[in-house]
Amino acid sequence: MDPTEARPHPAAAPNSHVQSSAPHVIIVGAGPAGSVAAAILAREGLRVTLVERERFPRHHVGESLQPATLTLLERHLGLGAAIDAMGFPRKYGAVYVWGEDRAPWSVLFDGRLEAELAGLDEAGLLGGGYEHAYNVDRLRFDHLLYEAAGAAGAEHRRAVALSAQLDGPDGRFTGLRVRDEDDVERVIPGDFLIDASGQAGLMGRQLQLTQLVSDLQSTASYAYFDGAGGVSGPLGRHVQLVVTVEEGWAWFIPVAPDRTSVGVVTKDRARMSLERFQAIVERAELPLQGARLAPGPRGETLRFARDWSFVQRQLSGPGWLMAGDAACFVDPILSGGVDFAVRGGCKAATLLLRSFGEPGAEEAELRAVYEEELRREYKAYLRLARYWYGNNRSVQGLFWEAHREIPAGATATPLRAFVYLTTGRYAAERHLRVFDVWQEQKMFRQLGVDAAALRRAREAAARGS
Repeated sequence: MDPTEARPHPAAAPNSHVQSSAPHVIIVGAGPAGSVAAAILAREGLRVTLVERERFPRHHVGESLQPATLTLLERHLGLGAAIDAMGFPRKYGAVYVWGEDRAPWSVLFDGRLEAELAGLDEAGLLGGGYEHAYNVDRLRFDHLLYEAAGAAGAEHRRAVALSAQLDGPDGRFTGLRVRDEDDVERVIPGDFLIDASGQAGLMGRQLQLTQLVSDLQSTASYAYFDGAGGVSGPLGRHVQLVVTVEEGWAWFIPVAPDRTSVGVVTKDRARMSLERFQAIVERAELPLQGARLAPGPRGETLRFARDWSFVQRQLSGPGWLMAGDAACFVDPILSGGVDFAVRGGCKAATLLLRSFGEPGAEEAELRAVYEEELRREYKAYLRLARYWYGNNRSVQGLFWEAHREIPAGATATPLRAFVYLTTGRYAAERHLRVFDVWQEQKMFRQLGVDAAALRRAREAAARGS
C-alpha cells in the first residue's frame, strides 16, 4: 500500500461534537505520542491543534514494535485491523547473539511458542495464533497515526514550534509561538500543551531541563537492504536479530517482505563511514548474503541518529506536560521507543480528560501521578539497559533483574517477567485500568448517577449479604 493511501480504521471517524467552547489542547509533534494523544482527545470532544514542522509521510528510524503498542492502538483508536492490513512483517520476539558464547538465544512474546517452536515450520508459526507484534516501516506507520488524528477531528497545522508562552504568577501555559509556512511568527492561544516534540525537546530546551545519562551516550548508523535473508528455522524474517560486536551492537529488523533495516550502535560521536559500517556488519555475520544497499530519497545509503539517553528534570508544569521522547529516552537495546511514545500519548490524553472532565479534579495532583509513573517506567528500563551492557555474560541474571521490577506473583519465571516488562504489557495494563475507571465515571455523570453514593450502596449490600 502506498503510504499516502493509508487510512485510519473506521472506528476513528471524525468527532462532530467538538465545540468551540471545549478546552483547546495544543500538541507539538505528530509522531506516535502526539498523534495518539491528539486522536484520543479529539474523539472525546476537545479542540486539538497538532503542530508539526515536517510534511507527512516522513521517514523515521525505530521500526520494532511491542505487543502492548498494538493493544493500546486497538483499544483507544480501533486501528488493529488497519495495521494488520498494511502487510508489515510479524515479529514474534527477538533473537540475540549476546552473552557467554556466540550461540543464538531467543526471547519470544508467547510462552507457548517457546515450547512448540522446535516442531513448527513457517506456515505453522504464522497460522498458530501466537502473540506477536510487527516490525514496521515508520514512514507508513506514523502516517497512519497522523491521519487517525485528523480523522478524529484534530486540526493539523504545519509550523515550527518556537516557544511556549507561560504567563501569570505560576507560569501557566497560555499559548504557543510558532513560525507558520508563510514564515510569519504567530501565537496560537491554548488551554493546555502536550510537548511531544521528540528529541528536539521544546520545553526541555526552553526551560533547560535536559539531564543526559552519561554512561549511555550512543549513536546509531543505519541503512536499508533489499534481498536479505533471516535467522534459521521457522522464525526466519519474523523476529528482530541483535548481535553484539566489539564496537557495540548491531540490529537486523525486517520492515517489509524484501526490505531490512540494519544498524550499528556505538559510542562514536562522529558519523561513521560506509566502509566502517559495512566491515562491522560483516563481522556481525548478519544474514545479508546477496542483499543490496537501498538508497534513500536523497540518494544517501548510510544514515545517522543520535541515541543519547536522557530524562528531563521536570516533566510537566501548569498547563503543560511532556510525552514520548520529549520526556525521556532510553538506549534502544530493548526496542521500547515506540511503545513508550504510544503509551505516553495515551496517558497524557487520559490525564487531560480527567482534569477537564472530573468535578473537583486537581490538575497538579494528576500531573504528579503522571510524572511518578513515567519516571518509574523510565528508571526500570534504564536499569535493565545498564544491566544488559554491564552484565551481558549472565543472561539469566538480566531476567532476574526484570523480575524485581514487577509485583510478586505477576509472572512465573524470570524470563516471562522480562517479557512482561519489556513488551509494555505491565505498564499498558496499569494505564487501561485508569482509563476504564475514567470511562465509568464519565458514564455515571452522563446518566446523573452519583458514583460515591453508588459505591456506598454496593458496600452496604455486600455487608448485608
